[in-house]
Amino acid sequence: MVGRRFRVVVAGAGVSGLFMAETLKRARIDFTVYEKAGDVGGTWRDNTFPGLFVDVLSRQYEFPFQPNYDWSRKYAPATEIWAFIKKVAGDRGLTKFIRFNEEIVAARFTDGCWQLETARGNSDVADVFVCATGFLHKPLFPDIAGRESFAGSSFHSSRWDHTVPYAGKRWGVIGSGASGVQITEALAWAGCNVTQFIRRAQWVHIRENPHSTWLERLKLRLPGGYAREQRRLWQLINETDRWRLEPGPQREAMEREYQSFLDHIKDPELKKKLTPDYNLGCTRIPKSDKNYYEAVQLPNAHIVKGQIDRIVPDGVVMVDGTQVNLDVLVYATGFDAHAYMRPMKVIGLNGMAIDETWKERIYSYGGIALPGFPNLFLLYGPFAPVNNVPVPLGLDQEIACIMRLIAEARTRRAAVAPTVAATEKFLARLGAAFPGTVWVGGCKNWYTGDQGNPVLWPLPQSQHKAFFAEVPAEDFEFIPIGQGD
Repeated sequence: MVGRRFRVVVAGAGVSGLFMAETLKRARIDFTVYEKAGDVGGTWRDNTFPGLFVDVLSRQYEFPFQPNYDWSRKYAPATEIWAFIKKVAGDRGLTKFIRFNEEIVAARFTDGCWQLETARGNSDVADVFVCATGFLHKPLFPDIAGRESFAGSSFHSSRWDHTVPYAGKRWGVIGSGASGVQITEALAWAGCNVTQFIRRAQWVHIRENPHSTWLERLKLRLPGGYAREQRRLWQLINETDRWRLEPGPQREAMEREYQSFLDHIKDPELKKKLTPDYNLGCTRIPKSDKNYYEAVQLPNAHIVKGQIDRIVPDGVVMVDGTQVNLDVLVYATGFDAHAYMRPMKVIGLNGMAIDETWKERIYSYGGIALPGFPNLFLLYGPFAPVNNVPVPLGLDQEIACIMRLIAEARTRRAAVAPTVAATEKFLARLGAAFPGTVWVGGCKNWYTGDQGNPVLWPLPQSQHKAFFAEVPAEDFEFIPIGQGD
């Protein structure tokens, strides 16, 4: 818009939002970040349940512009990840750009810019709007009769109630995914009476989580390229680790390894309960660093498999009539992984709402943009590599591409959006890559939801990097507008 300085607004101050903020700050572009909560951190701020740790190597979860040489473990606990994110925000001076406790609830593209409204009733204007809202932020609760009748404490795993003491309570955990596994494991080893309710067994990765030694931390600080060599080695491992993408000896070896983890279970009936009936990798694999399979064999731990009929004031009733009496009920039931920026109301060209756009299927161009929504960018949107590329690395590639598109749009004094044809070509390329991957084995997973193909990146890391390095301008339409300097 003529007479107004070019400006970007970012929604969300988690890992993605802070990465974008630092990039905009370095480019000397005027920007503001809106954060609905009172602190940075996103999912690492919200999830504080016992047993939570990062499921990739700690050093793969660093911002490329600020390494951390002081991780306490190979896979850091959640508290350390959150502390690191807050440190980055403080060290880089990013908090002064953030409006905390202010959620953007509506965004409309009109007159060549984005008109934004917040839950507080405030308004703002941006030339570019970036949704860094994440994909695991909207908790899901199961549709179980009587859920509101439970008389004890109950909460979602992402809203953990730390006022509830562990001791002297009969705990119930509904869910067998990553949070359900880690919570059950932690409560069991803490000596709590805990019952985990599962509808189906999950493959669980039992792996060691050693402390980082002082020598390892020292070597990372020394000149000579040790840290750089470690990063190169990780990239090589990630690139050659293709068992999820294609059948063959590597996948067969992984299946044998995961089958061997089940041998920790001595009770044949329990082993049968916890043996999955679908292919390895079809769902996201929970990670355990204190041996979940040994934890659930403790006398204070119990596995109940089957369908829950209803919840009553003093516990859970299964369809066979069995009742488990409880004092605390935890819903480790995951998130609406396809919410993205929603429930925010986003309106693009011709009054098209994001809810209407995604009514039949979830889609995007590269996980970063949508046809008909000019100058709107998503970070880790639909078809981002949520399962096979470390988040900071994927963000690095996405944001570099977004910055090039912003620069090109400014040069042309235009707003930019992918064409329908380019978007369909992108989706067709990914669709052709899914056969043979572990994600199309017929099991239910949160990647797929209600549509045909899983909403993720089914190709190697190197192809993700190449895609964003070579995005052609022809894949985008540039809509002329007036804009300031």
